[in-house]
Order: sequence, then C-alpha cells, then structure tokens
Amino acid sequence: MVPARVRGLLSDRSGNLIFISDDRGYSVSFFREGNFKTPLFKQYLLRNDVEQFQHLKLRFPIIEKAKCILSLNQTQAIAKTLYLPEAAMENLHQVISFELDRITPFKADQVYFVAIPQGKTGQGQVKVLLVLTPQHILEEQLTFIYAIGVQPSAVEFKPLSDSHPELEYNLLPDLFKPVTNKLGQLLNWVLGLILIVMLLAALIFPVWNESKQVENLKSQLKLIEKQTRVVDDEQLEIDALQDETNRLLNIHDQSPELIEILNELTHILKDDTSLTNLQYSDKHMQIHGQSPAASGLIGLLEADPYFSKASFVSPLTQDKVTGLERFQISVDVSAKPSKPTQAEEVANSPEPAAPAGGHNE
Repeated sequence: MVPARVRGLLSDRSGNLIFISDDRGYSVSFFREGNFKTPLFKQYLLRNDVEQFQHLKLRFPIIEKAKCILSLNQTQAIAKTLYLPEAAMENLHQVISFELDRITPFKADQVYFVAIPQGKTGQGQVKVLLVLTPQHILEEQLTFIYAIGVQPSAVEFKPLSDSHPELEYNLLPDLFKPVTNKLGQLLNWVLGLILIVMLLAALIFPVWNESKQVENLKSQLKLIEKQTRVVDDEQLEIDALQDETNRLLNIHDQSPELIEILNELTHILKDDTSLTNLQYSDKHMQIHGQSPAASGLIGLLEADPYFSKASFVSPLTQDKVTGLERFQISVDVSAKPSKPTQAEEVANSPEPAAPAGGHNE
C-alpha cells in the first residue's frame, strides 16, 4: 500500500538490471523501479569483458544499487503446465521431485526448478506451472556473470516473463542468492518512519488544537441537550402510547367478537354435527369434530358472509364407534360481513302462525 515513490526513497534499490544471455555474451537493460516497459539504457556485453562492464557503471552509477536479474532463453530453460491432485499442494516441491523423471527428460538432481500454483480446476486437480533449467547450464551462466562482477539476485525464464509479467518466481537456488544487508534496510525504514511521523505531527497538531476547542463547545451544548432530551423522551412515550392505543382499537374494530363467531357456527352446523375442538387467532379459525356428511361443511361455511377460504386441513376419516366422519377444517374469519348472517336472518324472521282451530302440534 506504500506508494512507489515512497518505496523508492526508502529502498536501497534503484531499479532492475536484466542480463539476457546468448552464446557470445549478454544484452544488458536497465529499468527503473516499477517500470519494465521502457529501459533507461540497453547495451551488449561480451563474456568475461570486465572492463566493458566497469565502463558501463561509470556512465550509469545508478546501476550500483540495481537488482540484477539473469534472464534465460528458450534453449536454457523450459516451462510446462502440470495437472496434479489437490493433495499434492501440501508438499508440492517433494511431489514434483519424485515425478520429475516421468514428466520431463531430467532427474531431480539434474535441474533447478520452481513450481507455481495456478489454482484449482474444479475436478479435484490443481494447475501447476513448472519452470526448470539444467544445473550445468545455470551454473555455467552464473560463472560467466560472476566473472564481470555481477551478483544476480534472481533468475527468470524470458519467454514466460514476457507472456506472464505478473508471475513472481525465482529459479536462483538459495545457495547462490546474495546475502542482503537487512540492517541497512531496517535503518532506512526506521528513518523513513520517523520522518513520516514528524510530518504527520506537524499536520495533525493544529487540527488537534482546534478539535479541543470544539470539544469545549460540545460540552456546553450537552447541558442544553440533556434538558431537551427529557422532554423528547416523554413525547416519545406519549406517541408510543397513542400508537398502541390506536392499534388496539383498530384490531377491536376489524375483528368480530368470539361470541358472534360461536353464535354463527351454532346456526350453520346442523344438530347431527358436533365440534370437539375450536382454535381462533388473528382472524383465522380451525375446527375439529364429527359429522355424517363432513364434505358438505365447506359449502356451508363458504356461503356464510362471516367465513371464507374454507378447506380441509387433513383427509376425512370415519369414527369406528359412532360411524361419523371426523373432520378438521381451516377457515378465515371476516371482520364485518357484507350481508346478513344466518343468525341475523333467524333472529329477524317472523314466528310461524298457529294453525286454525287454535291447536299447535
């Protein structure tokens, strides 16, 4: 996350010095840190020509702090894609060492190699990019480059680096890697950190001072807010009570009385139908009972303005003792019937007249 310019100030490197070898010598290119597209210079050096390389360093002193990279061509190294079981990831280097003589013309003790995981394939395998170079070829190149006074810190495969510049790998064995000056790097970072802290302090102190004044004003406002908060809390309680009261009144207005529901069921159901259980909650009712013709109850309930969406909750069964059908019906209860209920019709109907002769049988 540190910007490139800041890293350049704190780093002991000035860029990357890349040596591309061939049969006669090396093509040398210098790229500034973070830039691999446009070289600062490019020059060809003959093998074992120490004087020519020293001349180059005098012309470009910046390469003294450069990271030296040896780039191998396609005749000096190879890259191959492998597909291995996912379990191989636990000890990838050892697995490839065992399989190297089967998947390449070389044995493990004849080459230097790196294995770069490329991700899972989704079929229980993992994709691995294998890059290797024969030991005698790499050691021969290192001998030549050491002779002109260069200590490479990385070895790459040029065709792979050109096609996949984002890959990070190093073919250089640990035995040949230069010893870094960790104390010098640590000192640079410490000094840089101190400088950053001092700059931040110079920027933050005025802001901190103003924030203290703001805090004093806030403390005075809190005294006033404390008094108004009590009033606001009381108002919120009043509003909550009003809302709850209105909610209960709406529920009461929209829901029929339970006694009305029972009264309506009494007039709908015939005397040969009995209820054993009734559950009523939130405008929804379930009734359990027995009837000689339970299938007709759905039509009776649907025809009543109090009820709608009547349906059987479970299949009808016959009671072996009484011979009646056991039923379980679910039905929705309307708030205000739009037409007279059966109970109202019975209550408003005139009583039948007595027969002639004054006898009522």
